[in-house]
Order: sequence, then C-alpha cells, then structure tokens
Amino acid sequence: MKYVINEYPTRYYAGIELIGGLSANSDDYQKIPKLWDDFKEVYLPDIPKQKRPKNFIGLEIYRIDFMESKKMDYFALVEINDLFECNDDEIVTKKLPKGRYISFTISNDDLLNEVERVYKFIEEERINIHLGFDVKEYLSDQNYRNFGAKLLLTFKLED
Repeated sequence: MKYVINEYPTRYYAGIELIGGLSANSDDYQKIPKLWDDFKEVYLPDIPKQKRPKNFIGLEIYRIDFMESKKMDYFALVEINDLFECNDDEIVTKKLPKGRYISFTISNDDLLNEVERVYKFIEEERINIHLGFDVKEYLSDQNYRNFGAKLLLTFKLED
C-alpha cells in the first residue's frame, strides 16, 4: 500500500460538529454529506481567516471510551490562518499539532472499507500512529458528488 509522509507545522481549522457523533458500524456515516452541505451553505461564509486555497478536512476524534461505546466525534472543517474568537456557539475551532503525518490515498466511493483496509495495513506494518484521531483530507481537484473521487486518510505519526 502506497503512502507519503509529510512534516506539517501546527495547523488550525474551524467548522461544525456532527451533533451526537458517529457510531462505528452503523448508518451514522450517511449523515456526513448533509453536515458538509450545511457547513458550506450556512456556516462557511461567516468563518474568518480562511486560508487560500481552501483546504477542507473531516476530523474524527475517538472518544476515551471508544472501545466500549464505538462512538467518535466528527467535524467538518476548513483550514484557517489562526484561531479566533467566535460568537456563534455552533462554530468550533481545532488545532492539529505539528509533526510528521502519514497519508494514504483512498477512494471516497467505498470509504468505510478503504479506511478499514488502511487500519489493517498500519497494524500489520506496525506503523506507530497517534490513536486519538484521523483526518480525511478532501482534495481541491476532486468532485465528491461524482464516482471515482479520491481523498487522503491521514494520521499523526508517534515518535
């Protein structure tokens, strides 16, 4: 399986959270396209300090009790230049720490199986990743409403 490793500075993002989170192995993933539509139509115009060109990510943060609850938090985010104070309670900001990240190009068409395949590869190859979150990086040259779109599944590497 092919991958790339990049060194990133601290990066900042702003966006909205999928209220209630996601349950692994459920139909909750069907809620994600609507979240992205709401984010881009309603919230995105009001987010200041957006980097250009726009970089969008889906951030999944695994809850402390993930092994029991199988629940994770999901955020639709756009990269920003710096954190800011926001008066809208629905807009959140997140910071991805600087460091080395490993990225796998995967198909958006079969996302759950692709993610599972990458996790299996990471386990088999004993790649030491940070287990608290993963990032789906949406590529600006892809149309995610069409079949065949690709994205990057990215993890922070542990030293």
